[in-house]
Amino acid sequence: MNAGLTFDAESHTYRFNGQLVPGVTTILKAITDFSAVPPQVLAAAADFGTAVHLACELDDLGQLDESTLDAALVPYLAAWRKFSADHAVQWQLIESPVYHPVLRYAGTLDRFGLVRGMNTVLDIKSSAQLYPSVGPQLAAYEKALPPEFTAVKRMAVQLKADGTYHAQEYSDPTDWPLFCSLLTVRTWCARHSITPNLKD
Repeated sequence: MNAGLTFDAESHTYRFNGQLVPGVTTILKAITDFSAVPPQVLAAAADFGTAVHLACELDDLGQLDESTLDAALVPYLAAWRKFSADHAVQWQLIESPVYHPVLRYAGTLDRFGLVRGMNTVLDIKSSAQLYPSVGPQLAAYEKALPPEFTAVKRMAVQLKADGTYHAQEYSDPTDWPLFCSLLTVRTWCARHSITPNLKD
C-alpha cells in the first residue's frame, strides 16, 4: 500500500525509499511531556501498551491463541471486544503504516474502517487518560490515509483494567493545523541544524 515505506521497530524509525522521515509520535513529542514520570515506569507502560495492541490485533485477525494470553491483558481484550460489538466495527486497515507523500511524515494507524457505519480513523489506548495530543495524532493519520480511503470521523478508545472502555470522538478543527505547525518547526530546525528549545 505504501511502497518504499519501511519501519524499524527497535529504533522506532521510518524510512521512505531509504530516507529517514519523522514519525507522527515523534513530531508530537513537543506537546507530550512525560518528564515527571520515572523512565522505568514509562518504559513498562509502553511495553504493556504494545502487548495490548498486539492482543487486539491478533484477535481482530482471528489469530489469537487465548491460552497464551497474560492474565493482565484479559480485561483489556474484553473491553476491546465489547467496544467492537457495541459499535458494529468492520475494519479495512489494521495496524497499517501510512505515509504523507507531500509533507513526508509517516506513522502506523491502529484501525481504519466502519464504526457504526461511518468511515473512522481509530486509535487504541491503554493509558490512564486520553491526552490532548490524541486529536492531532488522529488528524495526522487521517491526512496520511491512501487516496482510496476517506475518513469522516476520528476516535480514540481507552481500554481499562476493569474490562470497560471509554470511546471519545475528536473534531477540533485546530488539530491538523497544530500538527502541521509542529512538523514545520521540526523540519526548519533540522534544515538549520538547530535543536528546538521548547522549555521556558
